[in-house]
Amino acid sequence: MNIIKKIFYDKKHMKKFFKIVIFLWIFATLTKKVFANNIFDFSDFINDIETVENAKKNINIFSYIDQIESLDKKTCTVQNYENYSYISPVCLLKDTNYLTTEKSIQYILKDLNTFYDIYQQDSYYFTYKATKPYFKYSIYDRYLKNRWNIYEKIAILYRTSENRMIKINNEILAKLMFEKYSFYSVPTNLANRWPCSLTNYKLAIWKLNWLELKPWEVLDLNKLISNDPHSCKWNSTKSFLFYWWSCWASSQLFRLSLIMPDITVLERAWHAKRRALYYGSNIMWDDAAMYENSKKFVIRNDFNTSIHFIAYEKWDYVYLVWIVPKKVDEYVEIIKNVNWYRSSLFKQIYNKYWTLIWSYQFDSVYSSLHWWKS
Repeated sequence: MNIIKKIFYDKKHMKKFFKIVIFLWIFATLTKKVFANNIFDFSDFINDIETVENAKKNINIFSYIDQIESLDKKTCTVQNYENYSYISPVCLLKDTNYLTTEKSIQYILKDLNTFYDIYQQDSYYFTYKATKPYFKYSIYDRYLKNRWNIYEKIAILYRTSENRMIKINNEILAKLMFEKYSFYSVPTNLANRWPCSLTNYKLAIWKLNWLELKPWEVLDLNKLISNDPHSCKWNSTKSFLFYWWSCWASSQLFRLSLIMPDITVLERAWHAKRRALYYGSNIMWDDAAMYENSKKFVIRNDFNTSIHFIAYEKWDYVYLVWIVPKKVDEYVEIIKNVNWYRSSLFKQIYNKYWTLIWSYQFDSVYSSLHWWKS
């Protein structure tokens, strides 16, 4: 209180106070202008690239090689705001998570169309490597990638030498991040299903939505979906942990686990006699049954990073997707050796040099009774 009195009742102190206020206001204004001048829009950067590419006949790329190599030593700076971010141009060359994985997924879902590759349920043999999302058309699609050509790097070098930052929409930034991620996708067709079956399937599958599985963490699907008060009991007078058609979710998760190199299936059962209830007379040999705690489906994340589930509905399908926030070079080979009642399903994992590094075998024995058709 004494300080306030000194400022407002003492002319000498009051004059000094207003000088400080005016100085701070001028400093803030100039700083803001300087900062604004150091920002350029991502669309301007696209124009830079096109200008360099149009003039490439007159550019001696060899004179830029040493400078381009020096970009690896530059620091990537990122400033995140609600709808946009500022990034240093060199960030475009680095394997960097500009946003949190959860935030990038939120931005991306509304523009997500489908994936380039999905699990091939009807095939007896196929290979699968991490896929990419397919988005609605964007003028920036060409530039949302993990590798940049020499002329694009020259444009990055030019802007880096100016010590300027790129202002970029977080939606575009999320797509840029997704070029560095690995995706695995398995659909389930929901057309012509009973309302009760759809209820129990969706209760199970939506519990996987947004689930994060940390490195070496175990997921017990039976435990995750048990005792849901919204389950459809379908005239059942008994109480169960979960009810009919939850196995659609476990089968879908089993297929997803098959195509992911570093997911280990710890426990899996097959449907035996009751398989026809789920698949009719034509089974694809890659099902996973659950019943109380006697038939369980349990997996473990052996990636050295967390993985994220998303589940989303499009047309008559629900897609279960796993996102690994890094590039995965390994791929899997799926082989189904089957006859009318027995199957041996092989998951073979190869490194990027096509060398077999691990193999799993899943055997199932099915009844020939087709006493129910879905």
